[in-house]
Amino acid sequence: MARAQSGFDGGGGSTGGVTGVTGVAAAVGVRRKRSLLLRVLSAAAGAAALTGASPAAAQQTTFHLDRLEMPGAPDDGLVLFRPYTQDKPILFAQVGLGYSLNPLHTSNVTTDRGTLLRSPSGVIDGQFTQYTTLGFQFLDKVTIAATLPVTWVQYGQNPEYGGPGILGATSTTAVHTGGPGVSDMRLDFRYVAYRTEDRKGAVGVQLSVFAPTGTPSNFGGDGQVSAMPMISGEYTVKFVTLVANTGVHFRPFNSINDPSRGSGLGIADEWRWAVGAFMPLRGGKYRVGGSIFGQTGLESSSIIGDTAFTKQNTPIEWNIEARMKFGPSDHWWVGGGAGSRILKGYGAPDLRIVALVGTYVPILDTDPNSPDRKLAMRKEIHDAMKDTDHDGIPDEIDPCPTEPEDHKEPDPNDGCPAPSDRDGDGIPDNIDKCPDVPEDKDGVDDADGCPENDADNDGIPDATDACPKEPGQPNPDPKKNGCPQFIKMEGSSVRVLQQVHFATGSAVILADSFPMLKEIVALLKANPQIKKMMIEGHTDNQGGAAMNLGLSKSRAASVKAFLVQNGVENGRLDSEGYGLTKPIEDNGTEKGRAANRRVEFKITDEDTPGGKK
Repeated sequence: MARAQSGFDGGGGSTGGVTGVTGVAAAVGVRRKRSLLLRVLSAAAGAAALTGASPAAAQQTTFHLDRLEMPGAPDDGLVLFRPYTQDKPILFAQVGLGYSLNPLHTSNVTTDRGTLLRSPSGVIDGQFTQYTTLGFQFLDKVTIAATLPVTWVQYGQNPEYGGPGILGATSTTAVHTGGPGVSDMRLDFRYVAYRTEDRKGAVGVQLSVFAPTGTPSNFGGDGQVSAMPMISGEYTVKFVTLVANTGVHFRPFNSINDPSRGSGLGIADEWRWAVGAFMPLRGGKYRVGGSIFGQTGLESSSIIGDTAFTKQNTPIEWNIEARMKFGPSDHWWVGGGAGSRILKGYGAPDLRIVALVGTYVPILDTDPNSPDRKLAMRKEIHDAMKDTDHDGIPDEIDPCPTEPEDHKEPDPNDGCPAPSDRDGDGIPDNIDKCPDVPEDKDGVDDADGCPENDADNDGIPDATDACPKEPGQPNPDPKKNGCPQFIKMEGSSVRVLQQVHFATGSAVILADSFPMLKEIVALLKANPQIKKMMIEGHTDNQGGAAMNLGLSKSRAASVKAFLVQNGVENGRLDSEGYGLTKPIEDNGTEKGRAANRRVEFKITDEDTPGGKK
């Protein structure tokens, strides 16, 4: 590939021209013992021989400065090209807007200490750039796209190089730092060369060709056609997709100042790379990600100096990003990202902010009137209207396409016949615990499909039992008939109407609490669906915290032991003590302290008609 050699020396001029003097030729073969005067004379003679008459000023061409190559396809990142395509042909478009702060530092183009001290820190202080991409994907493998960056606003200034010197001077170049400017158009030809069957991994190959559409005078374009072959790869591990890109950008030679003497910036072929990861959220509607990308030169010559892994030729940036899909079928997306430099090479800004919006549409048959297309359309319509079971609901939306809908409740239009219900109690046989005996609908376990006469086995029929799930005693008051005397079910807790009494300072249960605890035994025996109950012990604040904690644990364990001794399975019970940490009343009064000295019973696992709670 031909190289454009556009470094400049010599001549005075203004912005857009050249200023300074040519580097003085070194005196060859001069011995160290010669006088300083002879060295000066030799150097002056060499300079005169090399430069001759003062050369005319020339227009200084620059190069494409922006290091962000935004991909633009629907599933790409802000930086990363992904070997991923839509499974059907699409046409897509994306517009991005970006701002770069200080993308070209003065230290990128000169190492002269005096110049660095006299000059502002940046040559290009800021760029506002629009990235527009149009493209299409087809065959679930191919992506072809064109991207044109346009920098609408650019501002900066040339370094203060000072006056020309005699000894050791190097050439300096003035550049145009204003805007706007157009960049080189990038044409991408991408192909997914390999993809795993589960689509978690893929490898792609790509050729990007840069057309010389850019303005070469203010860091828009390289001035010649260039190309960048690249390889991309990705693999999804659980919910994170790892992506990597690498390639070589073959660029024309260019330079600012005199990189061959170590005080300038030379541009030529470069190795570019990027790595990152993406994580989808909420089924892929949202996506977050991050990347690190950079490059370094691959050339070394007398025109551009050494570019491999030098500070000015090795920019590296980091970037974080997020995007969201929206609109019909999620065919639109918006996104944004921000990042900064890791290494201060040319084009790596102190801050980069990017926002974008994009969309894609399916590509329809280009000849819908062709016989093949018409036949395909008729088949699609036929398949959409097909009704195998003749129930009036097309197979396309019929969950039971071979079983006709009987148009009965509970859902007369779901496409499926009503489930079997042998006993006719409205509870399908597949969830009816008594499929041949109808539920009595008496308000007690009416969802299990079984009739109940005395659910709590306390000898009082459910029809007259005010507490049909809590064993109790007969009572002339219909509102209390069959209800326990000392406990009451309240949601997932058993409220005790009389506290458990213990001997002072111990875990010994007093006899007056036995009737209440036996009611809890009866409750658990009558309700096998209660799989687990927690017994909690609490104290007031009298005495030390450690003593109260131990006492509460002992009292809760003592209650558990009583229930087990009276027939409750040990595996259905847990106990724990909390000491004085969970008061329910003010410990400042005797009444409050009495309320805080308590044992609580809480149901922690229970089978319900819909499953465990």
